[in-house]
Amino acid sequence: MTNPTKKQMKIPRLFRKQAACLPEDCEELNEEIQQLEQKLKDKQMELFQAQRESYKSKLKPKTKKTDQFIRPDTIMAQNHIDSLERNLELMEMLTGMVVKSYEANDHCVVGYTMQHHSVHKVEHGLRINMKDGNNSVSKFSLPLGFNFNAVVEEFENILTPECLGSLRKALVAYYDRIEQFEALKKLLSIEAQLFKVMDGTHVEVSFKARTHDEEEPSVAVELLLDYRVYDTRPKVISVKDTGLPEGVADTLRDQCYIFKKKPLEVAFKECFMDGIGPYNFVQQLCRREAEQPPRPKRRRPQRYDPNNDDTFVPEDCSEPSEDEDERRLRDVYGRK
Repeated sequence: MTNPTKKQMKIPRLFRKQAACLPEDCEELNEEIQQLEQKLKDKQMELFQAQRESYKSKLKPKTKKTDQFIRPDTIMAQNHIDSLERNLELMEMLTGMVVKSYEANDHCVVGYTMQHHSVHKVEHGLRINMKDGNNSVSKFSLPLGFNFNAVVEEFENILTPECLGSLRKALVAYYDRIEQFEALKKLLSIEAQLFKVMDGTHVEVSFKARTHDEEEPSVAVELLLDYRVYDTRPKVISVKDTGLPEGVADTLRDQCYIFKKKPLEVAFKECFMDGIGPYNFVQQLCRREAEQPPRPKRRRPQRYDPNNDDTFVPEDCSEPSEDEDERRLRDVYGRK
């Protein structure tokens, strides 16, 4: 029996009293909980910092890296070198000459860049030996037939601006004469005979000419043009007088004065085709048509001729006679 004097506790109070009595390992559990909460806060802080940095990198523009410091004297030296290279390129373009290689008391290589009309770039050069003060050409690259000795023999020392400039002038004249000759050759085609030496200092043109009076016969003209090594216009103009009437050669020579003023093709056209002089060039049109290659003949089928038909037809063969059969049998059995 319960003690009637003792007051009975209510159930909620009993629960509270029991809840106030903590177990012995409660402190250890609380410490673990606090540690876990602290780790969670640290991780949340790290995540926040990472997101913050990512937003900063998106909003803030990338800063350019500072250029490496270059000393002013280095900049001045580089600018001076660049200006010298540009000046050398301009000098090469204007003069057509450039020093490719140089070594004191050993050698010097001089290059010439040609500027005439050509599909490919044309260059020539000299290698000058400078050992012992000799200044002699050991190697060279020059066009075929170029008269190198005629230019060099005028100078005592080849390694001078005057001599090198004269070589350049002679090369320009060489290619100019070749171009004029090819243009005249294209103009006259097969109606004249042309000849030149390799460097173009001597040119011969043979053609037919006659006066404005068509009744007079044409004469065979052989025009001779002589150039100096530096010239682009003929120095001496002459006409062979063999087979020509008296005074015709002098008249033709006086008519060719324009060759000393204009290019070869233009001068010939004005002198002998445009009628400025007493004699004109005879265009041999009939000869041009005769020398054209004949056209290939078109093959046509031949007409059928029954009298000239060799086709084998069995029906046309005649039957062998009895005498022929007996002769064949006799030959066969006789052989057996």
